[in-house]
Amino acid sequence: MKKDGLHYDICYDSSANLRWLSFVNADSTAPLLLFIHGAPGSSSAFLPYLKDKRLREAYSMLLVDRPGYGFSNYGKYQPIPKQYEAIQHILQQAKREAKVVAIGHSFGGTIAGYIAIKNPTWLNGTIMIAPAIDPDQEKYLWFGKLALYKATRWLAPRSLRVAADEKYSHEEELHTFITDWSQIKKPILHIHGDADGLVPYGNVDFSKNNIPSELLQIKTLQNKGHLIPFTERETIIDEILRFVNGL
Repeated sequence: MKKDGLHYDICYDSSANLRWLSFVNADSTAPLLLFIHGAPGSSSAFLPYLKDKRLREAYSMLLVDRPGYGFSNYGKYQPIPKQYEAIQHILQQAKREAKVVAIGHSFGGTIAGYIAIKNPTWLNGTIMIAPAIDPDQEKYLWFGKLALYKATRWLAPRSLRVAADEKYSHEEELHTFITDWSQIKKPILHIHGDADGLVPYGNVDFSKNNIPSELLQIKTLQNKGHLIPFTERETIIDEILRFVNGL
């Protein structure tokens, strides 16, 4: 960022063991884009968005390290409600509790969806990118258990261990609020590649069947996989601009 002459702040709350990256637009009325990464990962996954000229001209941005990842209590996964509480705390510390659009990818998309369900006063809208929200669509890969089982867990880096902890509690957690999606009150955009091999495209049907239709937009990326925020960044930025400007 420094090499490109782009300013941003690295913020850390030692009392809560949380870190986030922040860019504040000169226009104090500009909406805030809240980026929530997947697993494994950290706020740095969205650095290309923090660099993007179009986004910097239109919005403020905040990239969080979710609890258990990056520099936020690294290695110790926290369940979805605790993730939500951490994000609330970060926004309070950043003094940005208005006109927020939550943008989450993969498991971060789940957190973004949970935020939409809770409907805090600061939320204007939500973008879920390839979100894992349907418990019946959970896909398990055999090598993920290597980071879960005690006998082999030590072989995996901590980033994979915490991701395995999240993965193997995720389905059960989704069931705890499976009937709450109808409570969403603000617009929500679900973006998904129809060739996603990690979080199946069937999650789109879950959104269609559970989120109020008048609030839901679906964007399908044909023949695209799970890493669309990175492989199709310009398309995702186009969708962010279109969605947020329409709120």
